[in-house]
Amino acid sequence: MNLFAIASTSFIVALSGALSPGPLLAVTVNRSLVNGARAGPLLITGHSILEFLLVILLVAGFGTYLKHPVFAKISSIVGGCLLLWMAFNMMQKSAPDLTAQTNLKNFAGSSIFNGIVVSLSNPYWSIWWATIGLTYLSIALPRGFSGISAFFLGHISADFLWYATVSFSISKGKQKITPRIYGVISACCGIFLGIFGIFLITKAVI
Repeated sequence: MNLFAIASTSFIVALSGALSPGPLLAVTVNRSLVNGARAGPLLITGHSILEFLLVILLVAGFGTYLKHPVFAKISSIVGGCLLLWMAFNMMQKSAPDLTAQTNLKNFAGSSIFNGIVVSLSNPYWSIWWATIGLTYLSIALPRGFSGISAFFLGHISADFLWYATVSFSISKGKQKITPRIYGVISACCGIFLGIFGIFLITKAVI
């Protein structure tokens, strides 16, 4: 497979995954209401940093451990607890002043960190990389550094495109969202994270 084919198919597969609702989307919606269009790209920056490190580990042979059932159980329990903690914090916060200015430096750092945490807390992210991601890497590896780079750039481009679009769309419509409506949306995002967290813990224990 040539480099263009690796990059383009990686983009399409990653985009199909990004379009599926999940914890990262819930956090993106919540943050975009307050912090605008930059929320999505910053969250995905954190997500991409984590994925870059994982690609290095997979190329080094870490994929065997990622597939182990014990790893999946531990990941589900720890991830579920992290999502419950994030859900609690999200629902505890009262609706903020949507016109308030946010310290960009602090917001950027916290958003990048949250992008890492929410991705790491989702065991389905690990499962994806242990199966589809590892398969794509095996296809890209014969092309060396160029092949791995094409795969990774195609993959993260899809994430950046989708979540930047989500953040931009929400930021453009947030002028019509009152603090009360924001509170409802924030609570719904928190409830979703909480339910997903409970599901992960229950699935690992039972």
